Amino acid sequence: MQGSTQPDDTRAELYVRSLLPDGHTQQQAAILDRLEWLSDADVLSDISVQVIGRQLPSTPAEARTEFGLFALNRVSVFQEWAKRNDCSLEPAFRVRSVDSELSGEQYRALVFPIQLLAEYEGSELRCVTPHTADGETVTVTDRLAMLEGEEEATFAALERAHAPRPPTRSDSPAADALDEDSDPLLPE
Repeated sequence: MQGSTQPDDTRAELYVRSLLPDGHTQQQAAILDRLEWLSDADVLSDISVQVIGRQLPSTPAEARTEFGLFALNRVSVFQEWAKRNDCSLEPAFRVRSVDSELSGEQYRALVFPIQLLAEYEGSELRCVTPHTADGETVTVTDRLAMLEGEEEATFAALERAHAPRPPTRSDSPAADALDEDSDPLLPE
């Protein structure tokens, strides 16, 4: 895509759920191939992939790991972007009651979508997919087709959204090093 108008720091974070049946893992591989093509074509300057479990604790107080806090922080920022753009992230995210097989107790968990694409320009969050706008749901596949066709997003960017990498075993930042707005705006 010669002459691309994309800025040098336009990047994507792809969140994928782990432990899915074969059909879904093949779909995720196809999504990754398309993202790599967009990177090779200079539409995106960077791609990162985050593997996430099926569900997260529903509040930061219930998160037991730094990655859990990171993920809840991202969800909060994603939901703020959706609110700013009159979009909804439902049904991609939903809160459900779960029965613990270990303790026998019930708890609330945030179910994460099978795949989610977050696009950034510098530190600004430009788009989160899947989302629903004007009664129509845009899937990750739909959004990739838009990017491949160099369609401009008409969304308002979330300016204070920065995209820190999740903590790894080699670097363990304190939980307060994440966004100060770490209380997610979870659906009821």
